Amino acid sequence: MTQRERILAAIRGEPTDLIPFVPRMNLWRIAHEARGTTPPRFAGMDTLQIAEEMGVACHSVGMVSTIDERRPEDYALRCLGVENHPDNPYWIELRGLPMTTQVDGGRYTTVIKTPAGDLTAVQVYTPEMRRDGISVPYMEKFPISSADDFKAVAIFFEHLEVVPKPEAYAAFRRRMGERGLAVANGLMGAGPLHHLLHDCMPQEDFFYYFTDEQDALRSLAKRMEPFFHKLLAAVEACEAEAVLWGGNYDQNITWPPFFEEEITPWLQLIGRRLHARGKLLINHTDGENHELLRLFPACGIDVGESVCPLPMTRCSLKQVRDGMGPRMAVWGGLCSIAFLKDSMSDAAFESYLDGIFSELGTGERLVFGISDMVPVDADFQRLERLMERIRAFGPVRPRKG
Repeated sequence: MTQRERILAAIRGEPTDLIPFVPRMNLWRIAHEARGTTPPRFAGMDTLQIAEEMGVACHSVGMVSTIDERRPEDYALRCLGVENHPDNPYWIELRGLPMTTQVDGGRYTTVIKTPAGDLTAVQVYTPEMRRDGISVPYMEKFPISSADDFKAVAIFFEHLEVVPKPEAYAAFRRRMGERGLAVANGLMGAGPLHHLLHDCMPQEDFFYYFTDEQDALRSLAKRMEPFFHKLLAAVEACEAEAVLWGGNYDQNITWPPFFEEEITPWLQLIGRRLHARGKLLINHTDGENHELLRLFPACGIDVGESVCPLPMTRCSLKQVRDGMGPRMAVWGGLCSIAFLKDSMSDAAFESYLDGIFSELGTGERLVFGISDMVPVDADFQRLERLMERIRAFGPVRPRKG
C-alpha cells in the first residue's frame, strides 16, 4: 500500500498492511535548520524528502505541508484567527477596510480601521523562536482589548472575502502524491464563539466576557457566521479527501457544557456537509479531553488527530480509543516526551511501548503519530525502535460487524 492508501484505509476501518505512522517533522526540520544542526542524513531535504528517507508518511495536517517558508502577507489577518497559506483551497482578503502592517525586525504591528474604531494587534516572530522549532508568530497583543472592540471585529469579519482557490490545493495534493494524505484546512475554531476563544483574545478575557458580556459576545458571533459558511463552501468545493476543521479542545477551557452547546452543533453541520461531498472531518484533539470524550461521538468527527495520551494527559491511548467510539479513528497516540532521553530512560521507553502495543487489539482505526510533533531533540533511535514495533505488529485486520 502507498502511504496515502494506508492512512485512508486505517481511518475507514479497512485492512492495512501496517499501522500507518505519520510523525510531524516540519518543526524539527525548522529548528535544526536554524541551529545548523541538521543531521547529514537529512541535509538539504524538505519535509517530504525527510519523510521518504525515514520510510514514513509525510504529515500535512493543520497547515503543515511541504512549504516551510512563509511570506509576511500570509500572516496579515492571523491576528483575528484567519491565516492564509499557499496550500489552502481558498485565499481570504479584507476588502473595503484600510489595513496597515508595520514590520520592525521580528515585530509585526497591524492596524485595521473600521467605522467602529481601530483594531490594533502585535505579532512577534524571532530567530530564537525558529531555533526552538516555532513556525508561526506569537500574539503579543490581541486586537480585542475590551467589549468595546466587538463591533469593530464584527465589521472586520463582514468585510472578509473568501476567494476559492481549488487549484492551490490541487497543486499541494499533486506535490504530496502518494507520500501522505493531503489534508485541506478549514479553521481551528469549530464555530464563531470557539474561534473568538481560540484566536481573537486572551483566553482568560473570554471567560470574563462570556460571564459579563454574553449578549454582546453572542451578537458578535452571529455576525461572523456568514464568513464561516463562505469558507466552508470553498473547502467543500476542492478535491480534498479529508478536511481539518476544529481543534485544540481542553476540558478546562472548552468545558463540557460549552462544548456541547457551542461546538457540537457546528461540528455536526460541518460534518454533514463534508460527508455529503465524500470528505472526512478531522479534528485536532490534542488537549486534556478526559471529560470531553463522551461528547465526541455525537459530533460527526471521523478522526481525532494529534491525540496526546498518558503521561502527558489523564487518558491512556486505549481509554481515548474506547471513549471516542468504534467509528472514530485516532491519529497520534504517542506522547512526545517519550522520545526525549532526558524525560524517559531507555528501559522506561521500552516499557512504554510494551504498554501501548499490548492494548492495541486489532489496531483498527489507528494512525500512529507523535503528539503534537516530533520534539526538536528527539532520539532517532527511539523513532526507529517504534517503527520496528509497528512492523512486528504486522497487518491490521479489523473485526467484522
